[in-house]
Amino acid sequence: MNRWRYYWRVLRTQIWFRAGLYAAFGVAAALIAALAAPLVPKEVADRLGGESVEAILTILASSLLAVATFSLGAWVSAYTAVSQAASPRVATLVTSDESTQKALATFVGAFLYAVVAVTAIHARYYGAEGRAVLYLTSLAVVSLVAFRLLAWINRLSNLARLGHMIELVEERTAEWLKTHPPAPAGPPVPGEEFNAPATGYVQNIDLPSLQRLAGDKGGHVEILAPVGSFRRRGEALGRVSFAASDEQTRESLRSAFSIARSRTFDQDPRFGLIVLGEIAARALSPGVNDPGTAAEVAGVAVRLLDNWGRRAPEEADVNRENDRVIRPVLDPEDLVQDVFGPLVRYGMGDLTVAVRVQKGLRSLAACDSAVSGAARRLAVETAQRARESLHKADRARFDAEFGKRARR
Repeated sequence: MNRWRYYWRVLRTQIWFRAGLYAAFGVAAALIAALAAPLVPKEVADRLGGESVEAILTILASSLLAVATFSLGAWVSAYTAVSQAASPRVATLVTSDESTQKALATFVGAFLYAVVAVTAIHARYYGAEGRAVLYLTSLAVVSLVAFRLLAWINRLSNLARLGHMIELVEERTAEWLKTHPPAPAGPPVPGEEFNAPATGYVQNIDLPSLQRLAGDKGGHVEILAPVGSFRRRGEALGRVSFAASDEQTRESLRSAFSIARSRTFDQDPRFGLIVLGEIAARALSPGVNDPGTAAEVAGVAVRLLDNWGRRAPEEADVNRENDRVIRPVLDPEDLVQDVFGPLVRYGMGDLTVAVRVQKGLRSLAACDSAVSGAARRLAVETAQRARESLHKADRARFDAEFGKRARR
C-alpha cells in the first residue's frame, strides 16, 4: 500500500481525528450562518428569525454533553468487555469501529455547534436573517443527531457481543487474504541486503515505491520481512539486485517499510488467524469453559482457509502491478497452525471441540486446494491427541466416528 494512503488510513481510524473534524464543521456551520443571511427572503426571516432558535440551541447544548459522556462510557465498557471475553487484540476493532466513531464525533460536533451558536446569538452576531439560517441549520443538526443516536443504540447492542467480534475478525482477515492468494515462491534475488532502522513490527510496505526504485535501477527487490513480521534494528528487511551503497538509495528502501510497536489487522492476514486462535484458547480456558465459541471459531477457520486455498494466483492485482518486487508467499502450514493450533492444544479434551476440529480439518483435506496437505497432516495429529486427552466414554464415541479413518 502506498505510504501516504497508509498514513491516511491510520489517521482515519483515530477517534480524535474524526471528532476534531466534526467539531470543526460544527463551529464553522455556526459562524458561516451569518454569511448566508443575505440569501434569506424577508418573509422567511420574519417567521424563523425569532427567539425559538435560541431555545433549540440551548436544549442541544445542555443535552448533548450528557449524551456524549454516556456514549463514551458505554464505548469504554464495550472495549473492556471485549478485551476480557475475547482477546485484547480484538479491542482495536472496537476503537476503530466507524459507526461508533461517527456517533461520538457527531455528538461532540453538535455540542460545540450549539455552544458557539448560542454564544454568537448573545453577542448579537446574527440578525433576523442569520437566525433564520441558524434555525434551519439547527433542524438539520437535530435530525443528524437523532439518526446517529438510533444507529449508535443499534450498534451498541452488538458491539460487545463475542459473536460479533468473531465476525469482524473474519471480515478483516478475509479482506487481506484476498491480496495474498496461494502462489509458488519467486526466485531469490542475489545481492545486497538493507536493514531495519528500528525495532518493531512491519505494518506496511510501500510496494509502488519499491517498484519505481527497482525500475529506475533496472533490478529487483526481494522482501524478506513481510507485513506482520518482527524485526530488530539492523536485521534484514529485503535484498536488492542492484547497487544500493549510496545513502539516498538505502534510505528510500528503508522508508518503504513502516515499522511500529504492535501488529495490526491491515495487510496482515496471519494476525487475524492468530487472533481467532486466541479467542478459541480463551474460550477453552477453565475460567470460561465455552466450547461452543471454540467450535464456532473452527467453522470460521474452515471457511477462511477453504476460500483462500481455492483462489488463483492471478487474482492478486498487486502481484502483476509490482512485477519487480518479490514478496514472500503465505505458507499453508503456518495458516493452518495459526488458527487450529490453539484448538488442538487446548480443546482435545472436550468431545464437542475435538469432533468439530476433526470434521473441519477433514473437510479441508478432502478438497483439492493449497491447504489440503497441511490440513491432512494436522488431522492425523489431532486424532491422536484427542484419543490421549478424552475420557474413556468420549474416546469411544470419537473412535466410533473417526477411528477407522483416522488410522489410515
